[in-house]
This record gives sequence, structure tokens and C-alpha cells, in this order.
Amino acid sequence: MSQPNPRVVLGKYPSVDALYGAARALQAAGHSALDFYSPYPLPGSDEVLRLKKSPVPFIAGTAAVVGVVSGVLMQWWMNDVDYAINVANRSVVPSPTWMPVTFELGVLLAGVSIFMGLMALFGFPRPYDPLFEVEPFRSATIDALWLSVAVKPDQVSTVSEELRRLGAAEVELVPEEA
Repeated sequence: MSQPNPRVVLGKYPSVDALYGAARALQAAGHSALDFYSPYPLPGSDEVLRLKKSPVPFIAGTAAVVGVVSGVLMQWWMNDVDYAINVANRSVVPSPTWMPVTFELGVLLAGVSIFMGLMALFGFPRPYDPLFEVEPFRSATIDALWLSVAVKPDQVSTVSEELRRLGAAEVELVPEEA
């Protein structure tokens, strides 16, 4: 038997403290699929939502190291192995003239890996989200603080009442995806 698709319930809160308090209360009640929507950054929201550390810095650092090593190996191969012309008794070790190519290749691979990593990790591009169908949710880009909770279909009314009890000025149900 397949699991029913989770439903998303939205609650609009008047202040950051009320938003954080509601999120902590819902987490204490056993809900873990929470998210915040705000027109500005919310300091401390990652701790409140218990978000894991992002893998993006590791991806970027690894790609940068691969780029630097590739740059040095490429230049060593081209200058000392493939087309070795010993002019002025050059040394085999990297010289300062290799630094621009090495640096640029490291930055290039780090930048491309960040872009591709974000595409893969977050499922970009996603031009449509059912949240866009909730008319009051448009205020999330202007002046409102919203909390979303993904719940089982049979918990929608319970969670809606809980959001109201926790101070939500408005509660909306996100329509199901077609």
C-alpha cells in the first residue's frame, strides 16, 4: 500500500519570536518537516529548524583542490613531458608563472561545482510550486512571516488548529500538486 502524499499547512505569524515559538512547539509535538518563509534573513532560523550543515563548502573545497592539482599536473605534463624544451635550464618544479593558471582552474572548478551541486542538491530549477497557488502567501516576499508544516492528510485539521493556538494570524492549506 502506498503512502498518501503529505499535505502542507501554512501559518502566518506577526513576529519572529512567535514564529520561532510555534516551530519549537510543533517540533516538540513530533513534526519535523517545517520551513520558514520570510522577505528577509532570519538569524538563528537554522538552529530553530535543526538544519544539517550544508555540504556545499565541502563540494567547493574538493573541486578547488582538484582544480589546483589538475592545473599543476597539466602544466607539468605540457612543459616537462609532452613538449620538453629546456630553455635556460628551467626547473621541473612549479614556478611562479604557473600560479595564474593553477589559481584560475581552482576557482573555475569550485564555481562550476557549486552551481551544479546546488542544482543537484536542491532540485533546481523548479519553476512551479503549489505554494504559489495560495494567494495570501504572496505576502511572504513583502512583509509576512510564514511557517509551513508537511503533515499526513488525516492531521491537517489538528495541525491547523495547533497553528491557530500558537498565534498564527492566518492559516492556509496548500493545494495538492496535480
